Amino acid sequence: MSVVDASVVIEWISPEGDNSSPALGLFKQLAAKREELLAPRVLLEEASNALVSGIRRQRWSGAAADSAHALLLQIPIRLADDRRDLLRGWELARRYDNHPVYDMIYVALAERTGSNLITADHALRRRLSHLDWVVGPDDGDSRDQ
Repeated sequence: MSVVDASVVIEWISPEGDNSSPALGLFKQLAAKREELLAPRVLLEEASNALVSGIRRQRWSGAAADSAHALLLQIPIRLADDRRDLLRGWELARRYDNHPVYDMIYVALAERTGSNLITADHALRRRLSHLDWVVGPDDGDSRDQ
């Protein structure tokens, strides 16, 4: 089981996605292994907001965003909605220089479930570089639990 954050999922569904990106390669590997994917409930809101932001910034059309949003809702990710993750996310945000709580909720979920957190967020990875279970899409599949 792996926890995936919005930065990785957005790369999976982006209308301007690159078929050779490490994130899409990872998605194919995880799907082939039928690995269970897990994320906090906030993933849907974050990814949906990124798609709307892409329309506003004229990165892609509304129709392309609509298709990407439909794809988002089809990805087999088990969503967790556990208050413990919010509370732990708050603690982690305060510990790590007030890093955004929504990022730390993913960290809390991975910590609680003993899973890797796969993120394309370079700032988060740098901040948590001492945690070997916080990995990027280019190395997320190679780490064992």
